[in-house]
Amino acid sequence: MQYYEVSTMDNQLEQIRDIWSNAFFTGNFEVLAQYEHEQFKVVYEQEGRVESNFTRYERIAHAVKNGVWKPQQPLIEFEEFEFDRDLTHCKVLIGLEDQKKIQELWVNEGTWKIIELRFLKRKKPQQDE
Repeated sequence: MQYYEVSTMDNQLEQIRDIWSNAFFTGNFEVLAQYEHEQFKVVYEQEGRVESNFTRYERIAHAVKNGVWKPQQPLIEFEEFEFDRDLTHCKVLIGLEDQKKIQELWVNEGTWKIIELRFLKRKKPQQDE
């Protein structure tokens, strides 16, 4: 694998992530649908809840229509990209300022699409025994 290939994939993915993220924060579910895989889901580990994209689109559309769509942009401390060998899958780990973590799973089937957004459960601090 050449560095150039990873760099190109990284740039393509970053551009698509920016478009997707902006669509989320502006409530543009039509654009979200373009970049979300048909099997896309949001997993809330802490709550043990999974949300499909269609449920989300309805919720977002309703909130936008009623003027209450105001998601808060998280303060990101780090982002780690991990591509598979053939550059068709990427796991993005995002560390937030409040010690929470989010994981994105992206798949490239001609173009990058997100297949899972996972809000990770907080790890309990280790206790000395």
